Amino acid sequence: MPAGRPRIPTALKELAGNPGKRALNKREPKPTNTPKPPSTISPGALAVWKRIVSTMPAGVYAATDENLLAAYCEAVAGWREATEAIKTQGRYVNGSTGQLVISPAVKDQNTQADQMNRLGARLGLDPVSRQNINAPETEEDNEFNIH
Repeated sequence: MPAGRPRIPTALKELAGNPGKRALNKREPKPTNTPKPPSTISPGALAVWKRIVSTMPAGVYAATDENLLAAYCEAVAGWREATEAIKTQGRYVNGSTGQLVISPAVKDQNTQADQMNRLGARLGLDPVSRQNINAPETEEDNEFNIH
């Protein structure tokens, strides 16, 4: 794939009303299975997984998206852990010679936020990506379908 903007799955383009008005790939495989968390997912990431999967529009994500979604959930869990470490230890810690240095948790927090940003955009989980999704109306409101 050439450098530039990431490609958007046909299902997301259709939910957005095909804003580019380009021909859609009618032969793209259609997701049929709900993603299931990998057995290796951490407890913190599993909590994120359950929240996200329960709010996903049907037919957009498939079992083949499990690892990408798991990576996103692990990034969220890691970001939360780093944030907790910063809350308890502070942004600065004593270095090897006693001088104040930025806590390693700050770098970890930034790394996890970058992962969340990049992976969330690929999955349509960030506000900018989500604004283009017009999920079909259901009887229940959720984070993707607000009446």
